[in-house]
Amino acid sequence: METVTLPASLVEKMLQAGESFAEFSDELEDFLLSQDSKFIAKMRAARADHLEGKTKPLSALEREISRPSKPRKHSTRGRR
Repeated sequence: METVTLPASLVEKMLQAGESFAEFSDELEDFLLSQDSKFIAKMRAARADHLEGKTKPLSALEREISRPSKPRKHSTRGRR
């Protein structure tokens, strides 16, 4: 395979285009979420829970996630 050398200005334009697309993508996602009534309802409920103190610290969640889960009892129902 042959190596192709690109001018630095072309590479810079490509990087700028990529950054512009990433910014556009973020803004589009924000706009779409702002139009989603289910998402807005979930965010309002989460905010209310937070204000009422119904949340727990991240460290507690991390401990909960890192705990080994209890072994599941396997059902023999339906097996032959």
